[in-house]
Amino acid sequence: MVHRLFVPQTTLDGWLDRGRVQLEGDVMTLVPEGRRFRLQTAVLFTAEVTGAGDAHHLVGKVKDLAQVAALGGEHVADSVVLGDHAYSVVEGLVGEPLGTVAAERADAEPASPERSTDEKGGEARPSADVDLLARFLLESTKT
Repeated sequence: MVHRLFVPQTTLDGWLDRGRVQLEGDVMTLVPEGRRFRLQTAVLFTAEVTGAGDAHHLVGKVKDLAQVAALGGEHVADSVVLGDHAYSVVEGLVGEPLGTVAAERADAEPASPERSTDEKGGEARPSADVDLLARFLLESTKT
């Protein structure tokens, strides 16, 4: 299962202002970790606002704009209308992991016989992508 990342537009703007991410086309790179994500415009469904109930089970879900259109929804600003239902949404971007800049460089370089080791001399294990992302998000919220 691929873990995707939803970033509200306001959060992305703050990260850009603080130099925490770099954007090149539709690819966002976390600084200094080097994790990369291909971005698509998306919305996070926060509430069904007509009072008719969440018949489509969308509250709490993230959908890119192609998925919203495929459902028959119409996205306007901070809302999505889907048939007789209207939803409040948060606009942002959803990112699919692409790997790291370092991994791309390593793939381009000839293989080295040396292996990295941890501080005790044992073979180092790479951190899980989810752990790296969690660390980045926690550090990004600090002022």
